[in-house]
Amino acid sequence: MLSFLKNLLGRPDAAAPVRGPLGLHLHAGFTLDTLLFRLCEDDLLVQLPGEEYTIGACGSFDLGAGYMIHRYYTTGDEFLQISTSGGLETHNIDDIKLFVYEESTGVSGEKAWRDVLSANAMGKPALRWRDCQWQRVFNAEERGDIEPVYTLETVNNHAGASWEVHNFMMAYQREVTADVFEYLLLNGEETFNAQNQPEWIYSRALGVDIALTSLKVIG
Repeated sequence: MLSFLKNLLGRPDAAAPVRGPLGLHLHAGFTLDTLLFRLCEDDLLVQLPGEEYTIGACGSFDLGAGYMIHRYYTTGDEFLQISTSGGLETHNIDDIKLFVYEESTGVSGEKAWRDVLSANAMGKPALRWRDCQWQRVFNAEERGDIEPVYTLETVNNHAGASWEVHNFMMAYQREVTADVFEYLLLNGEETFNAQNQPEWIYSRALGVDIALTSLKVIG
């Protein structure tokens, strides 16, 4: 009978979800108002798959001095990225973007990995990709090629697993309309398997800015 009541009323000893900005957490969902992007979708490279998403994994980057990046990976090929400073309240949110992975490939061999992360490969002031011109966002005022930005990410998924990802990132942008920018995120990901051997992945993701008023959290 006691077990039945616990199941009926909810387990009092169940751990509460760890909530981030806007109350986002594992297993939660969110919806987006994508009207602005639908109006210019012919000019965008990114294809937004829908307006409803479910969170399957969470990642966080501690940038120091109170600055954080929070990532909410969906059960599809997208992730919501929220940048905060000084806390997790709504007024601490500096930026919200939705990214969709365009491609992700494994890298074999340390030399190939080093070549992928080279300033010449990832850090040019501008690049042309998919017939569009992109301008570097990170350290845009610096001349010449620069090294990718390193960050350590802690990831947790719906199965209770936790691991660290060494990210080497570079971001680019292009102006689509007067109100819409599109972003290209290049990322080299290094993880270590059970034998402490490195595994490397290189990915490209396209993203857009998300207005706070267009985002609704479910759950």
